[in-house]
Amino acid sequence: MSIKNIIVIIFCWGTLVACASKSVSVNPIEISNVVKLAPAKQERITELLAFSDSFSNLTLEAQKKYFADTSQALVENKNDLTQRIKLAIMYALPSSRLRDVTKAQNLLQDLLQENSLNPQEFAFTSLLYEYSVDNVKQTQKNKDDAKRLELVQQKYESSQQRYETLQQKNTTLELKNAALEQKLHDLKNIEKSIIDRDTKPIIKPGSKP
Repeated sequence: MSIKNIIVIIFCWGTLVACASKSVSVNPIEISNVVKLAPAKQERITELLAFSDSFSNLTLEAQKKYFADTSQALVENKNDLTQRIKLAIMYALPSSRLRDVTKAQNLLQDLLQENSLNPQEFAFTSLLYEYSVDNVKQTQKNKDDAKRLELVQQKYESSQQRYETLQQKNTTLELKNAALEQKLHDLKNIEKSIIDRDTKPIIKPGSKP
């Protein structure tokens, strides 16, 4: 699942929650409190979604700057949820030059175990964590497949080398056989010449054949 798919899921999920909440009867005071809190929370999840979508397209220097700013913000306030989630995003995205899956998963696990996330943020963090885990599994699978492919390639190359060696030996044997046959042919010709010479009658001078 790509990060863009995660964003789409979050938006759809948020829409469903908003629609469902309209049919729920609650105390007017509670509604007032929710209305006061909702804009800030909605703004935060919107910011996180936009950040996730845009961070991948940044240059290395821009990503480093975001990382430095986020780290500094967390030094000043280690409980800043927005910055903590942003840091996890920087570590989790495959396109991030600062990617560190182990750190990303640790940060996301800490966030999920706390009760400080609203439903949308919890859903986003959960999906990002699952995305990170699945990505690690897929990466490991790709590595394993690459190793198997490399092993098969090595076996093929080894077999090819043995075949070429046998071909060379066969060619050498054929050349040796051809040389031996030529020598045998030459010996037969020499033998025939000797036999012909020995069996040819000697004609003395002045005698009739």
